Amino acid sequence: MWATASNWNPGVTPANGDSVFFGPGSTGATAFQVNVGNTDTNAMASATFTSAASAGYRVISSGGSLVLNGALVNNSTALNSQGTGKSSVLITNLKLDGDSTLSGSGAPTEVFSSIFGVGKKLTVTGNNLILDGATSEAKIEASTGSTVSLSQSVTLADFTVGPAGTVGGEPTRPAGEFFGTLGDGVIEFQNASTVNMGVLSEVSPGSTYDQFSTTGAITFGGSLNIDWAQVGSSTFANYTSFDLFDGGSYAGNFSAVSLAGGVAPYDTLSFTQFGTEWSTQPFIGQGGQQQWLVFQAQTGNLVVVPEPSTIVFAGLGVAMSGWTMWKKRRLSKLLAAKVA
Repeated sequence: MWATASNWNPGVTPANGDSVFFGPGSTGATAFQVNVGNTDTNAMASATFTSAASAGYRVISSGGSLVLNGALVNNSTALNSQGTGKSSVLITNLKLDGDSTLSGSGAPTEVFSSIFGVGKKLTVTGNNLILDGATSEAKIEASTGSTVSLSQSVTLADFTVGPAGTVGGEPTRPAGEFFGTLGDGVIEFQNASTVNMGVLSEVSPGSTYDQFSTTGAITFGGSLNIDWAQVGSSTFANYTSFDLFDGGSYAGNFSAVSLAGGVAPYDTLSFTQFGTEWSTQPFIGQGGQQQWLVFQAQTGNLVVVPEPSTIVFAGLGVAMSGWTMWKKRRLSKLLAAKVA
């Protein structure tokens, strides 16, 4: 247990404001697993996990949290066997007592239950954070050299991907697993950030394609990479919509949109910007029809559109003529028809 003095070197339970260390030969925790129990720890000024040869670290709890008011540093490279099995430090509940940072040269750090701390911020730099079904009431920023990886059923408050930061699904996740996030905070993808989204079909966001969903504002920037590998050669009806970003409002635009992993008829497609929208070249889709893939920064949707007899390419982008009749869901997100 965390509160058991004999589990610490030199036999003293950490006090409020202490810096704690985990690892062989360090002054701090003497085991790879620490049970916080039902109550929160004192607020740690820092928590450092050093390299371990045999096993990763686990800070588990039955109701309490590891409380941080400063730096979380993960230099451990050995993976643990719990959670996703892809992290070297796994924490059940993390509570921010002040704005804090996550850094370090180790394997990813994983939180699989909750990050507490309304109004507090966790900035991830140089290490990677896995949110495995976690609920975060604190703000999270993926900053320089970091990746925030999301599983299904993640709930986010304000979330920012900064320059040289990346967000996407869990690393090496099994085929058919997608993330769906819920929340009411602001989501911002800043310039030079990277957003990786996966797609299989248009049904059930979070189970057949990745989705960010918030009642707050979404701001686009940086690069959007759409992984099409699980679609295979499947084709879609006109006006099929992948609601990748479901927000209360939208601003900005990506600087680049790409499609990867596609097979025929999608294998040669690339996106070109037309105003607020991004369109591929035409391809022969369902029923032998000529179709385009279009990403709309003004709605957050990736849409399959028919030939230009109904979709007119103009200086402002793709006119949405006829969509209110055809689109069966998310009608409130469609723009009024434009005349080229």
